[in-house]
This record gives sequence, C-alpha cells and structure tokens, in this order.
Amino acid sequence: MKQIFSALAALGLLLLLLFAAPQAAELTRQALRLCASTVLPALFPLMVASSLVVSLGCAATAGRLLSPVMGRLFRCSGSGGTALLLGLLGGYPLGARTVAALRRSGRIEAGEAQHLLHFCNNAGPAFIISMVGSHFGRAATGQLLYLIHVTAALITGFLFSRKLSSAALCSTVSSSEETPFSTALVDAIAGAGTTCLQICSFITFFQVVLQLLSQRTGLVHPLALGFVELTCGIVRLGTERWDFVAAAALLGWGGCSVHCQTAAVLRGSGVSMAPYLRAKLLHGLLSAALAAAAAPLFL
Repeated sequence: MKQIFSALAALGLLLLLLFAAPQAAELTRQALRLCASTVLPALFPLMVASSLVVSLGCAATAGRLLSPVMGRLFRCSGSGGTALLLGLLGGYPLGARTVAALRRSGRIEAGEAQHLLHFCNNAGPAFIISMVGSHFGRAATGQLLYLIHVTAALITGFLFSRKLSSAALCSTVSSSEETPFSTALVDAIAGAGTTCLQICSFITFFQVVLQLLSQRTGLVHPLALGFVELTCGIVRLGTERWDFVAAAALLGWGGCSVHCQTAAVLRGSGVSMAPYLRAKLLHGLLSAALAAAAAPLFL
C-alpha cells in the first residue's frame, strides 16, 4: 500500500510539473538566483574551512581546550565542540557535515556522532539576524531569535545527554595519520562544491514544488509551508507576537528540506536520522516556549 501511495504521489508530481512547465521553469530560475546570491556565498567558504579544520587535526587541538565544558555539559569529547561551534555559526547543514567529517576521520565514536547531531545542526546568525530580523523590521528581533535558537539547541543537547552513558560518549578515536595540506585543500574544495550543489538542489526542488502547490491548493499557512521548507514559511509570517513564536519554532525544526540536506551530508557516516528528527522536534518546541516567554518584552 505504501509503495502504491508513493508511486501515485510521484505521478501526481510529474503531472503538476508538466502542466505548469513555464511556471516551474521561472520558479526554478528564482530559486537558483536565491542560491547563487545567498546560499553559496554564505556556505561554500565555511564548508571548505570546516573540512580543513577537521582533516588537518585542528579539531583535536580545539578538543583539548573544549573537553572540560563538552564533557561536563553534554558528555562528549572536546572534538565535538568543533561541530557545535561551526553548527552555531555556519548554519544548516554545516554542523551535520562537521559531525560526519569527524566520524569519517575516526576522531569521534559512532555514539558520540549520533549524540552531537542532536544539537549541533542549527540555523546560522547570518540567516536569523539578517533575513528573519529584517522580516520583523528590527535587527534586535533577529538577535533575540538567534539567542533563543542557540539556548534551545544547548538545552536539547543537555537533555539528551542525561539519557546517555558518559563513558560511551567521551571515548575519542585517535588518528595518527597526517594529511598533507595540498591534499586536504583539494579534498575540502571538491567536497564543499559537491555538498553545496546538493543543498541548492534540495532548496530549488522544495521551493518550486511548494509554490506550485500553494498556487493551486491555496495552502499558504506559514507553519505548513515552513514545516517543509524553512524560508517559504518564514516569508509568509506576519509581524505579531504569534508570528515571532512561530518563527522561533520553525527555525528550531529546520524544515524537511534541511533534513534532506542533512541526510545527504551524513551519507556513509553511519549516523541515523531518526534520533536527529526527534531532537529537532524538541528544539522547535523549546524555541517556541522560550519565544512565548520573551515576546512580551520585545514586541
């Protein structure tokens, strides 16, 4: 039955794109322009740099400095702090990509990689403060949303860590193999290019399909759209208190498009998506609760 439903959905999608081919083409051009002007400039350099940080052993150095904090709060080794910092500063899906890179390089165990994914894959300050803040008309609102987002992510990591064995998580695999800088740079640029192409593909596909469906079905509710594609939901929000809470919830959840991007960068790392999705749901709920408490002070 599930296979029949999937086949019918795929057929319906094909017919939608065929009957709306001119609109789909124009929407694709718009989405690609968005990727070229916003996504690629923000993500590509950071992805190259993050790959170099991991492959050249900088994560191990940072790990020694961050180990006390990461171990006490999140029951992780210090190397996981690299994924947390990059995930908080770089935006979706850089945190997940760093976790996967640390796991593939043998610098963290599978259990720790799974746990880090609970709270290290987040929206970045550039998107929240600039794009979402400008939507609400105040940079201070974007800054508050970013603070809420980070706080909810850290609480999520703390709560999930209470269920886990610290002994199982803090054991970091040592890697004695050194990578020459030239090799690391080539691999980093090639890998970042491939990943950015995947990310832009997911963004383009989801935006085109969602906008076509919205035009034909009247499905324009921001929460429904944002549940699938984050940006589509954010731009349809208003500027009232409820919209502020909804924006926080959507940023915490991330959207199905982001989760597909995450699944793409995790491929081959052995990290499961199911626990990650539960964590993102909790992240969204915590973000909404914090936003509801903070909204009267700023709106």
